Amino acid sequence: MEAAVWSPASRWGKDPEEKLMRRALRKELAVVAGIALLSLAVRAFGALTTDVFQDEGFYWRQAYEGLSFSPHPPAAPFAIRVGLAVFGQTMLGLRAASLLAGTAFVVMAYVLGRRIYGGRAGVWAAGFFACCPLFAGFGAVATPDALLVLAWMAFMYAAWRGTEAGFAGRPRAMGWWVVAGVALAAGLYSKYMMVLAVPSLCLGLLATREGRAQLKSPGPWLAVLMGVTLFAPVLLIWDWRHGWATLGYHLLARHQWAVSGGQIATYILSHLGAVSPLLIIGVFWALLHWQAWRRRPDPRGAWVSAFGWVPIVFFALPSAFTERTMNRVHWDAVGYAAGLVAFAILVRERGVRGRILRRRRRLAAAAMALGVATIAVALTAVRSPALAAKVLSEPPSIRMLGWGELAERVKQAQDEWKGPPRFIVADSFRTALCLSFHLGATDGVYMLFHSSGRRYGLTEEFARWGVDEPSMVKDRLGQDALYVHEFRFDGDTGKEVSPRRIHLFFSQVDKVADVFIVRGGRQLKHFGLFNCHELKLSPRARPTQ
Repeated sequence: MEAAVWSPASRWGKDPEEKLMRRALRKELAVVAGIALLSLAVRAFGALTTDVFQDEGFYWRQAYEGLSFSPHPPAAPFAIRVGLAVFGQTMLGLRAASLLAGTAFVVMAYVLGRRIYGGRAGVWAAGFFACCPLFAGFGAVATPDALLVLAWMAFMYAAWRGTEAGFAGRPRAMGWWVVAGVALAAGLYSKYMMVLAVPSLCLGLLATREGRAQLKSPGPWLAVLMGVTLFAPVLLIWDWRHGWATLGYHLLARHQWAVSGGQIATYILSHLGAVSPLLIIGVFWALLHWQAWRRRPDPRGAWVSAFGWVPIVFFALPSAFTERTMNRVHWDAVGYAAGLVAFAILVRERGVRGRILRRRRRLAAAAMALGVATIAVALTAVRSPALAAKVLSEPPSIRMLGWGELAERVKQAQDEWKGPPRFIVADSFRTALCLSFHLGATDGVYMLFHSSGRRYGLTEEFARWGVDEPSMVKDRLGQDALYVHEFRFDGDTGKEVSPRRIHLFFSQVDKVADVFIVRGGRQLKHFGLFNCHELKLSPRARPTQ
């Protein structure tokens, strides 16, 4: 059942066939190394020349607060802490772990594709990953997604090696199942979506006669037991001590079910843009194609497809039955990771000749070219937000803009202040977190709550950090502050909305400066700085939302 793979244990140079295999391996490694390095260069350019955004600010702040599972597990904050320890309080330090992980899963795509279906399939898989906008983005920003994709692919690889060894009756199968269990736990510490690896594994084994026989062996169950044992007790103990904040949010608070026909269209369109249209065609062609393989004694196509279908279906079906927009492409990204490997196998499927083979190769080449073009457009939009603003009223790149300039102006305002030292309060958690990163401040920056705090499950975490409204009133009563407000536009009038709630908290509020973020001669963001005198305690100052 094993793909023909050159073994380092073979006698070097003794057999002409071994020489050819060794030469082919060197070529493959050179190509994959080139793809990975080029991908790293492009992602590093984007990562080091763009500003922080709110999710990164949250994980950065969480990195200094110790172990936390709310709303996500602690792997991403820990990775950020390591990066900052090595590279300092810089964008490289913030995003170093994701840059490395993004490079690693390009290489892992090759390793996985090669093991399952041969070296050329592995090279195609690496190319698809490097050219996919979704995974290029994961490898450039500091979120848990790159770590999750890497753990997912490591689990797929180790579990396949265990299954493969079990087919041949080799004793080292159990060792690979142990590695799979560790990969499963690592994925769970990255993001809770990793739990879908378990039903994916079961489906991949149940789909074929050979796989069903493996379910009678202890290997798969050992992997699942190890993964759960290494993760679940730590999660449950932490969550119990913190009022079940994590389970309560993910199982109850975030779900508001209602029929919404337009959501499925939003879901599809968002994925077409993030994955790239032709790559999505290739992914689903490959994921559907495994049904033709069921009649053959080769379970490889079914195996890879199972790890694609489970996450995609799990998130696609509920998208029409929730009030929340289900267009978050990072939720089911692991399904598309497996799908790209399946697409690479489809391109290299043996026994296919003539027009069908040419059609597949043309689709693969065109998909990679379109993916590269999409990455170039996205990078241009991030690096030239003024140009993007001419096309979209508020492009996403605007959110990653101007925080460093704002921080410099805040430092200047604090230096010019003649009174006692004062704390900083921001109009939202986005402003507070991004500003805190550039100030390097884990204390003395507070935020005014709004509804998105509860929407994203952050209320309990902000309270634990002591940066919410009640903590501000409790700890800073009678003190002065600098208030930072981002002006936004009223949808009805088209006019900037002035701050209102801040007057409920202080005896006197005076505007002292405007900060305009300008790119390409176009004003893209507008902040206001306000001197706030004597924080007061009154019934109206308590959160009412």
